Amino acid sequence: MIKTILTIIFSWITLLAYSQTYFEQGNKYLNEGNYFKADSMYSLVIEAMPFGDAYYNRAIARMNMKDMRGFCIDMKKASANDDKEAKSLHEKTCLDIDTVFYSETYTIERENYSFKEIIFKEKHYDLTEGFVYDRKNKEIARYRIQDNYRWFGSIPKMPEFEGGERKLLRFIKSNLKYPKSEMDAYKKYAGDHATVYVQFDISKSGKVEKVEISDEKKKHTEKYISKNFVNEALRIVKSLPDFKSGVFMDKEVVVRHVIPIRFSFPK
Repeated sequence: MIKTILTIIFSWITLLAYSQTYFEQGNKYLNEGNYFKADSMYSLVIEAMPFGDAYYNRAIARMNMKDMRGFCIDMKKASANDDKEAKSLHEKTCLDIDTVFYSETYTIERENYSFKEIIFKEKHYDLTEGFVYDRKNKEIARYRIQDNYRWFGSIPKMPEFEGGERKLLRFIKSNLKYPKSEMDAYKKYAGDHATVYVQFDISKSGKVEKVEISDEKKKHTEKYISKNFVNEALRIVKSLPDFKSGVFMDKEVVVRHVIPIRFSFPK
């Protein structure tokens, strides 16, 4: 265990050192106006150890190369790290923002509204995000639209698995199959388990669709977790029975979920 921890710490320190070097080189090229090389350096930083300033500076380099799509994607990621300047630049340069007000029955209402929907549409690439708030400004729903496909991340009446969450977990545990070729996996992994984060959509009719590795965990999963575990995690989620569909504004809607599938290793 001590060797494993020391190896992890050493690797982290090495990554940090390389990232700092690449970041400083990127800043040098950016100040010199060599935006292509600056972009390359910041990309190396982000690949190794992504952080807000690297996204921000790469966005500036891409804007100077007239790559507004790249600028907006990176500035959005930088703003996600509580960077107020990045958030302001992203909103002013990249977004069309609209607000719609609704009554309690979700009909459009300009006065005495009960709910408001704020819509953020990217100008330079295909992405629309919407957030619905009640009168007290509490978020009650959020969604995304890409390629004319809308899915919700949260709604007041979320989809339900018959029997509840405990039954869902029991279904996964009783049907999960450990790949025979991975029975000695505990010898290859640091720790006593491997977790695959699987995202999937629950359709308007309650069916499980679009099963894949979670977007946020994709790079880590592909780099560090065996394909045998990934394939089994995807298989078990695809085998889930239908849910009771989610409802918003009195209509069934598509809702995206992320679920961790954990493989525990023998001690």
